[in-house]
Amino acid sequence: MHLDTLRTRSLPAGHLPVIRGIIDQLGIVDIIDDRLPKHPLAKVSDAECVVAMLLNILSGRVALWRMDRWLDKLDVELMLGEGVEAGFFHDTRLGQALDRLDEIGTDRILGDVVTRYLTRRVRNTEWSLHLDTTTVSVYGEYDADEELALTHGFSKDKRPDLKQLVFGLSVHGSAGIPLTMSVSSGNTSDQISNRDHLARLAKLLPDEDEITVVADCKLVDADTLGQLSRSGFHMVSLVPKTFSLRAGLIDRAWAAEADIEAWPILAERPGPKKADPPRLYRGRSFHEVLPVTFDTDDEGQTVLSHETWRFLVVHSDQLAARFDKSLPGKLEREAGTVAETHKRQLSKGFACEADALKAAERLVKGLKLHRAEVSVRSEERTLKRERRGRPRNGEAAPTEIVWFADVALEPDGAVIEALRRHASCFVLITDWMEDSWDDQKVLAEYRHQSLVEGHTGFRWLKGPAGVAPVMLNNPERIRALGLVMILGLMVRNHLQFTLRARMLERGEGIMHPFRKKEDLKLTTEMALEWFGGIHVVFVSIDQQPWRRTAPELCEEALDILKLLDLKPMIYARPPPRR
Repeated sequence: MHLDTLRTRSLPAGHLPVIRGIIDQLGIVDIIDDRLPKHPLAKVSDAECVVAMLLNILSGRVALWRMDRWLDKLDVELMLGEGVEAGFFHDTRLGQALDRLDEIGTDRILGDVVTRYLTRRVRNTEWSLHLDTTTVSVYGEYDADEELALTHGFSKDKRPDLKQLVFGLSVHGSAGIPLTMSVSSGNTSDQISNRDHLARLAKLLPDEDEITVVADCKLVDADTLGQLSRSGFHMVSLVPKTFSLRAGLIDRAWAAEADIEAWPILAERPGPKKADPPRLYRGRSFHEVLPVTFDTDDEGQTVLSHETWRFLVVHSDQLAARFDKSLPGKLEREAGTVAETHKRQLSKGFACEADALKAAERLVKGLKLHRAEVSVRSEERTLKRERRGRPRNGEAAPTEIVWFADVALEPDGAVIEALRRHASCFVLITDWMEDSWDDQKVLAEYRHQSLVEGHTGFRWLKGPAGVAPVMLNNPERIRALGLVMILGLMVRNHLQFTLRARMLERGEGIMHPFRKKEDLKLTTEMALEWFGGIHVVFVSIDQQPWRRTAPELCEEALDILKLLDLKPMIYARPPPRR
């Protein structure tokens, strides 16, 4: 062999073969191929288009467009199969794939993937799911859709100038795996979106499973609570502040025990610094009867059922500290407002004592943190003479009596303490009674709501990798893209959950790529950093076809592959195609 006949080239692969391996483990390609078989004349299937979009999203790209140019810089065959070319994935083809996904039904495809996930191995039949909604802002003009209206509504993105859709999501409690998604019109209320989600979940989830739905306060209304009961779901949620029952329960808890140190400790969190004391959660349970919508009679009238619910009043050291920190500023602002208003409205005085007193009482009527002491005083004021010139000898200057009101403020200790008690507490509602779930478990389940609100849920979907705000041609494609985004979240969370579970099982973590110390709770993003910069090298001798050679992986990357049940050959052997 002569060296001048040896040719080499390399293409970046990075972590994308790992992502493709997880996609195959979840069966996403097979499920979409079964629903949407490849047309004989098509160069790539709809499933392969979805895989390309998933690779794009999980590579951190901001926009799902011109993907053919992006793929052209990669070893596209290694990720998508032999014979696949980057030019096959132009924007028109990807748009057609999204159209077909929506046509066949995004719920069907996601349901198939979730069913396969839930039944693929021995699992716990008692588990929790977390439910929430958010808004996705959109730009531009869109085709009309009677079922899915792009319209203005309450924007959780704080962009009321943009039209939006309401995006709903439920995730598996421990793994954060998405179970259902919904895309609704932009002015759909959270309550209606939640009921739609519950109906989807009732059809999808196994009847033998005992499932607890965890959500925010928008889950708590008579209709939704009734739907939960009829569907056989348990629930844990936050009681809205607008419920008068909430304030009564907090007062009841403090009346039962005024010393917070005597409340049972339910959970604790480390302080912000090592030297700081832990932040404690304490709580007490009570029972109350609430009416829920049970059914409708023959005339279509709502039939209410009065059910007993358990309420957990929780005191948080962190909430109490937050109130204490904000109190001086609130006192200063309220006192400043009174002083400014007093100067503007009361400084000129009044013609009689009654008017001065009435104005002062009106000024202090809205005080929330201070108590006021009002006093009135009179002053004799010299008036301007009616005629010009020197006054006559002995002529007295005209005068009048003017009444002034003085207001003295001091913090109202009793009111502030009552406000502090309420600000430091929140109230949870559940149908689980103490003989099944203790207070600690109820609180722990609600605190896990961060699964859907945090980095494993909406925060990821609305981040740069989630392609938001959305820029597509019509609502149908937006709905289909929502499915692709959910599948991307499923891949991301499944990888993280599997990796953490395996590390915990063996009692040994993986080195953090930046902190350079062992970590048992490595995130997907940090784990994939160990695959950054990996290139696949191609070799050709004597004008022979290019031959792909497997790259040499570092020890941490090999360990991650082993924990994920993936082989290093994913960097040398393209996946099979149907």
